[in-house]
Amino acid sequence: MPSPAVSHEFADCTALVVDDTPANRNLVAFFLKAMGVGRIETAADGLDALERTAAIRPDIIVLDVMMPRMDGFEFLQRLRATPAFTGIPVLVATALDRPKDMAMAFDCGASDYIRKPIDRREMVARIGVHLRNRQLVRRLTAYHDRVRQDLRAATAMQAALLPSEEQMAHLHRRYGVALAAAIHPSTEVSGDLWGWLPLDADRFAIWLADFSGHGVAAAINTFRLHVILDSGPSSDPAATLSRLNATLESVLPRGQFATMLYVVCDPGAGTLVFSSAGAPAPVVRRSGEAAELHPVSSLPLGIRAATAYHNTTLAFPKGSALLLYSDGLSEALDREGRSLGEDGVLALSERISAPDGLDAAIDGLKQAGYLFGDDLSAVWVAS
Repeated sequence: MPSPAVSHEFADCTALVVDDTPANRNLVAFFLKAMGVGRIETAADGLDALERTAAIRPDIIVLDVMMPRMDGFEFLQRLRATPAFTGIPVLVATALDRPKDMAMAFDCGASDYIRKPIDRREMVARIGVHLRNRQLVRRLTAYHDRVRQDLRAATAMQAALLPSEEQMAHLHRRYGVALAAAIHPSTEVSGDLWGWLPLDADRFAIWLADFSGHGVAAAINTFRLHVILDSGPSSDPAATLSRLNATLESVLPRGQFATMLYVVCDPGAGTLVFSSAGAPAPVVRRSGEAAELHPVSSLPLGIRAATAYHNTTLAFPKGSALLLYSDGLSEALDREGRSLGEDGVLALSERISAPDGLDAAIDGLKQAGYLFGDDLSAVWVAS
């Protein structure tokens, strides 16, 4: 029989041939070698094959059925009972030609079935299909692992942008206000980001932004925003949003934008000044009064360069609380598909009375069956 040209397509593949007849093993090994399979191992029965499989982790197994000590059916059952081996394709090559034998082989975990005497073209074609699939799965698995590692790194980098517990404690010591925050990405990374900036001995700024979209693209934009804000704090919320808008409008891809609230808080004077770029209405709750929403009609950042933003001043006396949040909170859906909405956010704000109350309130929504399909972030400030 002339030897066909050897391909390098399967040079990195390993095959295991299991047959108690040396001539059969040699014939199959010859076909595999002609296909360019880089490593070919053999075993004389099922017991030997299990040991060889554990040692070499083959990319394909060509298996006889009628063998001493352990036949092919039992080998298949034991192979498939081992989680690490469930993905290895097994081509059963046997003289058994009854339908019930074929059915039993597949029931035991065979991937394919051919009858002896072996036709070279049929065997080469079937083995080629399984090895190509195996290579594809291997490449996809490696790609998935790389992406997962990259996402873990991106998640850690994004988390490093958020104020730490120590930084929030510093705000409390310096300005006499309590601060709590919650951020729950809908994927590994988030399009939401928040932060606070000291302005002077009496005032600080706090902001929350929500970029359109999800995942990596939205997360990259949060890094852009952080770099821009890091150029210097501002005590004028409207001017800050105008500056951010002009910059983001020139760098964001078409169709992407961000909603944002920027708030300057003066606990000593009992006031806060805020400006909104299309953000959900902040909630203010004063001691002895019901919580109130303060909506502002404005365009998000990055849509139109010439957008004007305006400041709103509110009383914020001692004992007041402020809740900033992204629409991932107000758009959370209950079991009947109804959104939490602004009324639900107001009710939620009434249940927060201490820094740890924000996480508890959001956990309560989850326990009640609410689903969060978008990135969710919320910041609670109490004077």
